[in-house]
Amino acid sequence: MPNRIIKESIRTSKSVNALTDFQFRMWLYLITYVDDYGCGSADPEILKGFVFPRRKGVTEGQIQKTLADLAMQGMILLYEVDGEPFFAFPNWRDHQRIQAKKHKFPEPSDGELRKVTVSHGESPSESESNPNTNPNTNPYYCTEQTDVGSVLNLPLNDGTMFGITQDQVDKWAGLYPAVDIMQELRNMQGWLDSNPKKRKTKTGILRFVNGWLSREQDKPHFDKKSNVRQTTFHNLDERKDDIEDFALKKMMAELEEG
Repeated sequence: MPNRIIKESIRTSKSVNALTDFQFRMWLYLITYVDDYGCGSADPEILKGFVFPRRKGVTEGQIQKTLADLAMQGMILLYEVDGEPFFAFPNWRDHQRIQAKKHKFPEPSDGELRKVTVSHGESPSESESNPNTNPNTNPYYCTEQTDVGSVLNLPLNDGTMFGITQDQVDKWAGLYPAVDIMQELRNMQGWLDSNPKKRKTKTGILRFVNGWLSREQDKPHFDKKSNVRQTTFHNLDERKDDIEDFALKKMMAELEEG
């Protein structure tokens, strides 16, 4: 792993100095951990071993929360590839020398990797910076779907919320007719709240929702009218009576013949 460049401007950077001591320490450690293209795994279990190998008091929960905090402040980008979480430093190529020919970790898509106001503590000039100073409208956050039209919000791994619209609910109701869509969305919301380490990225949350609903669709369901669980053997009692009646008739026929 080549040495990294830390510029003196981090001493006066407003964004860097807005970080807590732990956030700042982790941000620096992450710079030394990523590959030559500024990308790394965002799995807290992996980061605990690579980024904090001698700090036994640091927990995976702290790492997960700090990743979300850094993403909220535009210091890193969180994304997902094939269900695995990763992070990247925006504008990495503007501040570091790229020497390796191959990527160690997958990069985010071009659409995700847009420039943000702060990277590596280096504040761009006014002509390059993002004039929007509201962190909630940063291009890395999914504010476009957490609007008034949302019927329910699902928490993401960067600390933001993903809004589910009524149109999406209606679409899923057609795709998964045996599923109570709103109830299952509430179940997902509760599960994500209880399992912050397993929360999804903005690009992976819809795959999570569809996978959940698909599994629910394939489960046996009760017939609300007859209160009978619809399974292959739901009429077992009826068929048992038929078999007993058939056996009785056969025995009576044999006795008559005898």
